[in-house]
Amino acid sequence: MSYASVKMREIVDNAVNHSWSIPEFQRGFVWTSTQVRDLTESLWLDYPIGSLLLWNSEEPIVAQAANDAVQAKLWVVDGQQRATALCILFGRKPYWWQSVDEWKNIQKKYDIRFDIHTKEPPYFWVANAAIRKVKENRYVPLSTLLVLDTEKESDQKVLQTLAKQIKIDGLCEGMDAMEVYTRLDRVRKIRDKDIVAITIDHELEEVVEIFSRLNSKGTRVTEADIYLGVVAARSPGWVTDTFLPGLRQLAEAGFDIDPNLLFRTLTGIGAKKVRFKEIPSGFWDDSSIKPHWDRTYKAWANLVTKFRDYGVLSNNPMPTEAALVTMVSLVDKFPGEPFGWAFYWFLQASRFARYSRSSATSLEEDLRDIQDSDKLRTTVQKLLRRFQDSQPFTADDFLRDYVDSRFGRFMLYLLVYRNGAQDWTEINNRIGFEELEVLLDFRPQWHHIFPKKFLESHNVSDDKIDALANIAVIGPSINIRISAKEPLNYIQRYGISRDKLVQQFIDEDIVSLPIADYGIWLNERARRLANAANSFLGELRREL
Repeated sequence: MSYASVKMREIVDNAVNHSWSIPEFQRGFVWTSTQVRDLTESLWLDYPIGSLLLWNSEEPIVAQAANDAVQAKLWVVDGQQRATALCILFGRKPYWWQSVDEWKNIQKKYDIRFDIHTKEPPYFWVANAAIRKVKENRYVPLSTLLVLDTEKESDQKVLQTLAKQIKIDGLCEGMDAMEVYTRLDRVRKIRDKDIVAITIDHELEEVVEIFSRLNSKGTRVTEADIYLGVVAARSPGWVTDTFLPGLRQLAEAGFDIDPNLLFRTLTGIGAKKVRFKEIPSGFWDDSSIKPHWDRTYKAWANLVTKFRDYGVLSNNPMPTEAALVTMVSLVDKFPGEPFGWAFYWFLQASRFARYSRSSATSLEEDLRDIQDSDKLRTTVQKLLRRFQDSQPFTADDFLRDYVDSRFGRFMLYLLVYRNGAQDWTEINNRIGFEELEVLLDFRPQWHHIFPKKFLESHNVSDDKIDALANIAVIGPSINIRISAKEPLNYIQRYGISRDKLVQQFIDEDIVSLPIADYGIWLNERARRLANAANSFLGELRREL
């Protein structure tokens, strides 16, 4: 293990020139534009930004990008996000970023500007349309300031010319051109900020363990992301050619799931385990992992299709995604049996927070039940033993705060969808549809039936304002236009018909309801929703 001081510009040079690369098991760039801006500000304020962990591997390692025959000298194990962010700020494409067109889009999305005119924070901005329209040189792109000219005199001249132009633009009142230059130069000095780089030469499995400990932050979920490194070593190319494309295809189908979850479904089906250290090393070999993957992806595709029948068009409204590991395993083992039974278990597992504690232990218990059964009906009965699924819904379940009750929102959406509810726009599309086409990755909007500000103006308590029973499920376009109006106002204005109200379990007499009767109305709608939920679950459970 060795330690060295590396400058920001040297990090960018190494990333661009392929002296450093990214192992295949590393994920792509996931930082937001705000995080890139914050990195800039930390460097400007001379705050520490952590260290880089580099790996000096004696054996060839599959890289994320392989456009030439160059074998990188070092591999970035911990620090990819910061290294890529620096390349964005410098306006230089790192070697591991293959698509030129995508890089151009990234440059626009992560366009960080320095506000030369302000004397108070914030000093750095993510450029938006308004900032880009400013004709003066007030918001200076970081790439303009951080570009490096090999001739020092020319490098200084760029700043001098810019400082003079800023003064001509009438900016930086009270400062002369030299003071403006000094301020710009302070940003430019980010190029020479130092960071500690730690280089290790351990075996792959040890590097994976080191990376896991650095990034786990007390959770074991990230272990799946790290163990992709083992697969990358045992089955070169599988991660980039098979796993990541499969992940993208699921996202295109509406299920933008975490790689960890997909990886867990793979080991759940192939090894009946989700603790990766307990899985035999031979599982990761190419001859073994391919058939397990084929089964897993087929089960995922089948599950997505079956979910759509119940209005689950994406993973977005789900209260928990851990239950999907069990659902994929159920669909894999019992592809032709009634899905309603499995969906019933899914709802009850979500309702009773089956995986809220020690999810790995709970998942492996459920996977063993699946393995030991030969019929879906028997399996679901076993799985249901762990909570009181016979407990009916009551009105109180729909009087809870809609923000805190993720399962309540999910159930509300399913009930409204099951009722064939149409959106509250003039087009009359069904919720989750555009004409006859399903909207993949549909994200329901939660609308206060009695608007929040309207109720606040009548001193209604927060718990009654935000109760699930005061929430309707609508699409994003209408949700933007409905404001703090009385129900009568917006219902008439947008022509929300009686049928559309009934589809949401709302009486049409809401338009003439006195505010004094709001509490009565709220309790009545909560009761209706509870009855609908019990009826829905009863149909799913029938003959189980």
